[in-house]
Amino acid sequence: METRPEIFEVLELFLSFKHESLISEESVIIQKSKRTRKANLFAIVSTLEHLEKSYIHDCIKPNEYTSACANLLAQYKIAFKLIEPDFKTIEDFLKKFKIHFPIAIARIKEDRPITIKDDKGSSSKLIAQTVSLLITLMDKLRLEIKANDEIQPDLRELINVMSRINNLPTEFDGKSKLQKWYNQLQQMSATDEIDENQSRNLLLDLDSVLYF
Repeated sequence: METRPEIFEVLELFLSFKHESLISEESVIIQKSKRTRKANLFAIVSTLEHLEKSYIHDCIKPNEYTSACANLLAQYKIAFKLIEPDFKTIEDFLKKFKIHFPIAIARIKEDRPITIKDDKGSSSKLIAQTVSLLITLMDKLRLEIKANDEIQPDLRELINVMSRINNLPTEFDGKSKLQKWYNQLQQMSATDEIDENQSRNLLLDLDSVLYF
């Protein structure tokens, strides 16, 4: 059988081209992911800037502001960690893209809503933890995760963290709502699942706590 070198040359060229295409495609995906992460961070900081201005101009109720601000600060921490390899500080990020959000930066540095008194950071940390746990639980329910052993540990931790916050308004009934759900889950086995109706009602209660 006659060996034809040109066939091997064509094959090598094809494989080389395919390899370069795969590398190029992977590079495009990585760059697109980085752009998305930067856009998410920009959106969070921009929203925080507008929220602060709304509160300063008395366009939003204090309790609504507190919840929204704590939520944004928790989201900011997650979003900044994703771009941290490229930027050491949030100021570096904003400077790079010539963005000016001084009020948001002040709030990020203080790491608490302006409505929360400074108690050496304990309340703001607990609120940030609460928001983070709420978002985690809500995301699970939206992804149709309904198993008791997937939901109950997060709910227990959420209730424990909330019980350590001393300055919640007297009219706040979120803890009692969540405690009822926890008591319900304790009656179920680890592998039991809540049904669709229960999932939607729990999601609604979590949402009411998040935006109280």
